[in-house]
Amino acid sequence: MKKLFVSDFDSTLTTTDSMMSIIIFQRGRLGLALAMLRIMPWILLMVARLYPNQRAKERLLHNCFGKMSEEEFNAFCQQFADTHRHILRTDLHHRLIKEQRNGNEVVLVTASPENWVSRLVPEFKVLGTKMEFGEKGFTGRFLSKNCYGKEKVCRLLCEYPDIEKQRKEFFITAFGDSRGDKELLEFADEGHLIR
Repeated sequence: MKKLFVSDFDSTLTTTDSMMSIIIFQRGRLGLALAMLRIMPWILLMVARLYPNQRAKERLLHNCFGKMSEEEFNAFCQQFADTHRHILRTDLHHRLIKEQRNGNEVVLVTASPENWVSRLVPEFKVLGTKMEFGEKGFTGRFLSKNCYGKEKVCRLLCEYPDIEKQRKEFFITAFGDSRGDKELLEFADEGHLIR
């Protein structure tokens, strides 16, 4: 039986929200607060379920990184990764490395953009949100759906199409921490909710 270990990233494999951390790394806590204030109307609409989570996230990232080219942003993400490995949750990180060394597949399925997640944990495959860049920098749109909720299962099935055809040949262990991981944890044979 093939063993597949699937983990959420933010507050599951990390001890904090990486998007907030990378904005603080760029602008400081005051800069983060100001960026949040600028998009506060949309955040309130999102909380009231009148505005998509994805659009609020796109607005925040555009507000903070919209003027960076893709090359500049990726270089910045590498600087962030080089100085922020300490945000990884050591026990789970070590367990996933051990499972990978034992020949098992490990994949991270996350709503955070792949740009910084793949640099923080280059040892693992990352299925995350993809940002769209144009001539003037980040366009304020994602190329993919926000990888949240049932989208996590969809992305996993796109990456591993054999799972649906040969479900009995796969044993899936999943890790998550929030409502956004509910469908993934239910899909797995063994789900672990990280508190």
